[in-house]
Amino acid sequence: MKKVLLAFCCVFTGLLQAQTTLTVGDIAVIGYNYDNPDEIKFVNLVDIASGTQIKFTDNGWTGTALSTTEGTDTWTASAAFTKGTVHTFLVTSMAMSTSGDQIFVYQGAATSPAFIYGLSTTAWITGTISSNTSRLPSALTTGSSALAFATKRDNGNYNIVVNNGSKATLLSSISNSANWTTTDTRITSFPAWTFSFGGLAAEPATQPTALSFSGVKTHAMGVDFTAASPAPDGYIMLRANNVLPNADPVDGVTYMQGDQVGNAKVALVGTATSVFIESVIANTTYGFRIYSYKGAGTQINYKQTSPLSGTVTSGATGMSNYYSTINAEVNTFISDLQSRIRSPYTKISYDNYDETMMTHFAFRDSTGGQKVANCIYSGQIYAYTPPFAWTPISPFSREHTWCVSWTPTNATSGTNEYCDHHHLFPVNQNNANAVRNNHPLGEVVTIISSYLDGTYGLDANGNNVYEPRDAHKGDAARALLYMSLRYNGVGGFNWTFNNLNNSILPALNEDPQSIATLLQWHAQDPPSNYEIARNDYIYSIQNNRNPLIDHPEWISYINFNNLTYIPAPPVQPNSPNSGSFTPVNAERMELLVWPNPMNESGYISIDVDKASQANCLMVSMTGQIVLTKILNLNSGNNTIEFDASTLTSGAYIVVVETNGQREFIRFIVE
Repeated sequence: MKKVLLAFCCVFTGLLQAQTTLTVGDIAVIGYNYDNPDEIKFVNLVDIASGTQIKFTDNGWTGTALSTTEGTDTWTASAAFTKGTVHTFLVTSMAMSTSGDQIFVYQGAATSPAFIYGLSTTAWITGTISSNTSRLPSALTTGSSALAFATKRDNGNYNIVVNNGSKATLLSSISNSANWTTTDTRITSFPAWTFSFGGLAAEPATQPTALSFSGVKTHAMGVDFTAASPAPDGYIMLRANNVLPNADPVDGVTYMQGDQVGNAKVALVGTATSVFIESVIANTTYGFRIYSYKGAGTQINYKQTSPLSGTVTSGATGMSNYYSTINAEVNTFISDLQSRIRSPYTKISYDNYDETMMTHFAFRDSTGGQKVANCIYSGQIYAYTPPFAWTPISPFSREHTWCVSWTPTNATSGTNEYCDHHHLFPVNQNNANAVRNNHPLGEVVTIISSYLDGTYGLDANGNNVYEPRDAHKGDAARALLYMSLRYNGVGGFNWTFNNLNNSILPALNEDPQSIATLLQWHAQDPPSNYEIARNDYIYSIQNNRNPLIDHPEWISYINFNNLTYIPAPPVQPNSPNSGSFTPVNAERMELLVWPNPMNESGYISIDVDKASQANCLMVSMTGQIVLTKILNLNSGNNTIEFDASTLTSGAYIVVVETNGQREFIRFIVE
């Protein structure tokens, strides 16, 4: 009897020794049915020995212990299983609730579980748990060893059938809810998953150094760095807006330009140590991180420690001294401004709009090497694989904001006005461009048709109008006003709105284009960083600018009915109506307004190199002067407080002038 007992003990000890002790992430749940019979699909991501025992429970984690009100089932490996094996486990003690429940995978005692993986059909909570909810154990991490769904579904499965990569790569993919299909209908046929493991290349020894930026503009910049030594197989550059990238590339995952990594997009992959980035906008800070890597495909290995990092802010404007000869307070202002924006001017072919605007500015990088363009009227997002193509290959066409039928010149593709990039935008041809047709722009009150955020219908006066999305209204207004200003009188043709509304549009059986609406849109939707950058890009190829983007306040000096000059109220030093102003020289002037937006008190900061006297003017975007003040500035920073509570909601411009130098800054009152 003693010998039999001894033999049994030896066998039992052998079974215990054969078990594989698992760690976090060695097992991952890849499918479940909470609709009876309860079923769990899981994969082992390491080799496990025959006899290995793994526990599955729907008891919730309180923060310190597993609850004891639900069930636990034990799965025992019937053989040795190589990593990547998919298992089906029909549980009996667990009774998974269709009202929400969780699955924890662990080894050891329930009183001190060694957690391996966790899945919840509802979000992890931080307070008191119930039979349908749970906290997330600190040993597990959402996105790698844990998964929770924002919307509860009774059944679900990981939907990527073929999987190859490192263990970390596979866990990252499995634990991403975007890679799952969930349903309230029981799953009767799960995918035939395959999991394989590619070995990683050796990690690079060093990172690149000496990050620098060149040619920083509002719409483009160069990013350069010094190669790592010894040389890796390549580099991956991540770019985020306003902050540094917050996540590292994952080993075993091959990325393409435009792919998302945390809060960043991939800006460069390969051996180059310099990249020219064009998809930027004005006045925006960009954060960069650059990593060395070795290997390719599923063997790629990124050096994730101490990547090369840095930030740069794009330019505020590219106008420089373009308007140095323009003075809005003289009677020749309009003719002077027209001369300036007419010459120099380089006609860029309408047919080349895809090679210019769509290739170098009006796009964003997207995943999988694709790019994205927007319909400026409706807001439609269109993803494409470069090169960009127009309809019928894509749904997009080039929209003339000033309709070709409106042109007094009967413009053709060979004329300047037909090709002028300042009023050309990408739009959906059938659902936006064709719907807008020859109609004026306006505010729709009675909708006839709509596509996304673009609407066609009747305005408050019963006129047929097309209304673009809010984000484009100011842009469209400034494009129309620019065209009138730029081309009026050229070749003897009349581009005023009087001629448009009294002659051209009636001949087309169209209602008038409301200037008041355009001025209102100009005020409500002031030039954005995107529009400023677009103006600069067009300047770089067409050699002229839209002055209403650069100087929105100049709109108050122009009567667009007939393009005559409106003398602005003079700004005087001591009283609104007397005296003259002779300022002291100031070599440099920088303005800041805060808070922005504001609703009560506001502050203007004026920083100058030398003491000086200055005129300060505050103008609404409709041209109304709401504040005039003479300032005696000290050298350095000067701060002036004003009462913003007296201002109506909208956009304003602060203009400060001294010794012929004028600076302005925009702000919003809520």
